[in-house]
Formats: sequence, structure tokens, C-alpha cells
Amino acid sequence: MTARIVRLNGAALGPLMHGVDLVADLVSATIGPAGRAVLTGRTHTAPIMLRGGYAVAQEVELDEPGYRAGISAMRDVAWRTSDKVGDGTSTAILIARAVMKGGIQALRSGVSPAELEPALCAHGEAVAAELRSLARPPAGDGDLLGLAIRAAGGDIVVGTLAAEAHRKVGESGVVIVQEGQGAEDHLDIQSGLHFDEGWLSPHFATDPEGRGAEIEDALILLHHGRIEALKPLLPVLEMMAKAGRGLMICAGGVGGEALATLILNKERSGLKVAAVQAPGAGPWRMPMLEDIAAATGATVIADELGASLDRLRPAMLGRTRSVRVSGKGVTITGGAGDPEAVRVRCQSIRHDIERARYLSFDREQHCRRLARLSAGVAKLHVGGRTPLEIRQRAERATAASAAIRAASGGVLPGGSAALLHAAQRARAVLPPGLIGRLVDRVFQEALQAPTEAITANAGLDGRAVAHRLAEDGTDHGFDVVRRSFVPGEELFEAADILITALRTGVSAGARLSGVGASVAECA
Repeated sequence: MTARIVRLNGAALGPLMHGVDLVADLVSATIGPAGRAVLTGRTHTAPIMLRGGYAVAQEVELDEPGYRAGISAMRDVAWRTSDKVGDGTSTAILIARAVMKGGIQALRSGVSPAELEPALCAHGEAVAAELRSLARPPAGDGDLLGLAIRAAGGDIVVGTLAAEAHRKVGESGVVIVQEGQGAEDHLDIQSGLHFDEGWLSPHFATDPEGRGAEIEDALILLHHGRIEALKPLLPVLEMMAKAGRGLMICAGGVGGEALATLILNKERSGLKVAAVQAPGAGPWRMPMLEDIAAATGATVIADELGASLDRLRPAMLGRTRSVRVSGKGVTITGGAGDPEAVRVRCQSIRHDIERARYLSFDREQHCRRLARLSAGVAKLHVGGRTPLEIRQRAERATAASAAIRAASGGVLPGGSAALLHAAQRARAVLPPGLIGRLVDRVFQEALQAPTEAITANAGLDGRAVAHRLAEDGTDHGFDVVRRSFVPGEELFEAADILITALRTGVSAGARLSGVGASVAECA
């Protein structure tokens, strides 16, 4: 029977806070253009240098039972932020730690967790609303380039590469960052399409971090309905196994015996397979599947078209050079569809858009279909002189790409200082009395944390800089590269990244501050 350690009140908060502090302190050293790397050693392999909240939080482990909960909580904050916007994980962790500390101090003033937690979360939403109101569209390629360079930790070469990749594929295109094989960087633009529905199980992941699966020389099976039985799929699985090819099943759902067997074969025999949710719902699913069919040369299997899985033939499968699958979506590159058929289908969709000019929802759906078929896929192969350098540069390129994608939701003048400006404006909606004063104190400290860490890493007095920005009354930010205060339009951050980091950090910190006891397994 496993022994457990039970801690009450302050005895529970101490180890929990220690685990949170450990992750936050490590992350704090990596944030901003002047941030440094965290060196992590592994048995029988070369050490790895990490930057960013998500990468660092994944590596932190302690045997002490009470500390593990705090570390796991910060890892969850980083994962949720990264999963939603791909960046901002360090900011989210620093906010979560500060809100938790402030919340614990506020509870000593006599308020109850039942009062404080909802008040903190509600005010977090008020600050998020102020951030949204401050956001503006990026002015052009120059804004996106600056955003990419800052997201890449000030690396001009990597930031420029990421911005160039996004510029070439356009707003509807997809950029995939991969670790290269040599010292040179390489940008490969290919035809392809992307849809946002992801895999039906994370067990299809093939990369070490479990975040995606890459299948080369893949066959594509498109099915309008749900697949439960395995028997109709057996001929295709046997064929692909003999030919050494991969398979992506795109269907209205895959479950039961079919899903369980696919996962089992992938894990035990290395079968290159993934099952994903078909895009669209209701009457939109069929035309969207037919779009994919045009791009890959597949035939859509559907009862209403007179085709069923029982009569599945190899000629009904599409072909593609590669397909990348994750929980966020699917990117198909180098489909074997007839280019003329794709051109004709795009023209047909343009006619559909024109016919639906008075139906906003229908027009939007047709525009999405056209963007999928006409956009490109950029594969950015990031090189370096050593495997360590390649990995670091790839991580920076990934952060830069995420920042550019998030910029579609607008940018915030002043960079991380936008959190301070929004907090000042949101003070007008604080609840009255003691609870309002306590919440205000928590947020004044918590939203200064990212700016303090960014400037402190540059060898400056982070607290003094953050205090001046908070009291400034403008949208100014602080550029640590030039070591000076600058107008907001010269320094900005993607609004979606800051808002997601804020919401995730406040939610986690508010809930952790109200912990009154803990139960941990003893090794």
C-alpha cells in the first residue's frame, strides 16, 4: 500500500509554493531578448540548453512529494498557454506565481477563498477586456517582422526567416518549422492545404514531445460517416503495411474496434497511421471533404454517393508527399490531385462566394474552403553548426511563427507593458471595499512580473522600470535592446498571446492560493 503525506494549512502551502517558485525562477531567467538559457543534463546524452516556459517546465522534476504538485501546476499552465497560442508560456507562469503569492497574502487579511478566488478571476477578465480594447491590427510586414524578431529572443536572422515564410504563403498558408540537417537554413514552399480539426487520439503522435505526427508518402482515406468496425479497413492496412506507406483516415469519427486496433498497431508494430476528424459539420462536411479529395486525388466514401467501405479499392485512396497531424489540425503537403481539377474547383468556389454575398455565414465558409485550396505550405528547415544550436534556433523560429499567427487577433502597443496599462484602466471596475483593495494589490504586483523579469535580465532595475511604466499614463514600453523607454508603436506584442497568458496565469494562481491541505504520495 502506497504511503501518503497529509499536510494542513501553511504546511501544505510551503512545499507547493516551493515547487512553483522553482519553475518560475528558472523561467524568469529565460524571458526577453536578454534572457539566458537553462542547461539541463540527461543520462547518457549531451546536455540541452532550454529557453521558454514550456520547454523548461517539462524538464523540472523533484522527488520531494510536496514540491511535485507546484511543479505540475506550472507545467499545466505552460501547456495550456502553448496549446492555445504557441507562445507566452513564460509570461503565464510568472503571472500565476505572482497571483498565487498575492492571493496567499490577501487571505491573511481575513477574506475567505470563496470571496477572493472569483474576485481575482473576474478582475482578470476585466483586464483582458481592456487589453482587447487596446489592440490594433498590425500595420503591415514591418510590424510582423518586428514582432517575429522579438518573439525569437532578438534573433534577427531567425525572426526574418519566420516572417519571410509567412509572407510567402499568405494569411491562409501554414508554416512548419523543422530542425535541419546542416548549417544552412532552407525555406521550401509547397502546394498544400490545412484544416483545423485534429487527431482523434494523441496516441498517434510520433515526435518525442507527443505534440504531432509526420507521415511521409501517405495514403488518404476520406469517409463522410463514422467508422467503428475494423473489417472494411483490413485490405487497406495490409496493402500499406506491405508497401511500407503511411495512412491518414479522415472521417466523421473513428471509434470502437477500429480506433483501438489502429492505435495498437501503431504502438506495437510501428504502423504509420493517424485518424483525424473530418472538417465541417452538417451540410458543410461533404463539400469540404470533396475539396480534400480534389487536392489528393481521393474519392469520398459516402453512402449517398453510392460508395461504402465494404467496396473500398486502392484507387479510391488519395496520395500526398507528406501529412502532419496534431491536436490542432492537419496539414497536407504535395497532394497528388490533378492541378486542373483543383483550379476548376477553386473557380467553382469563387462562384459560390458570389452567390452567397448576402449570406454572411455561407460566404465565410466558402471563403475558408477557397483559402485551404489556394494557400501554400512553407517548411522552414532551421540549420546550425551543432545539434544544440539547431534545436535552439528551431525553438526560436517556432516562437516567432506563433507570434505572427497570433497577430491576426491584433497587436498591443508597448509589448508586455500593455499588461500594466490595461491594469491601470481596469482599476475603475474593481469591487468596493476591502476585497477590491486586495485584488488591486495582487494585480499591481502580478502584472509587473513579466516586465520586471525582462528588464532585470538586461541588468537593469526591473521593479523601477515597471513602476514608471505603470504610472506613465501612456502606451509607452521599455526596449531592453536600446535600454530606453519608447512609444508604444515601436514595441508591441500579439494581443492573443498576452490575453491567453493573462487568463491562464490568473486562473491558476487564484485557485492555488486557496489550497488549505495537500495529500502527496511518499516514495
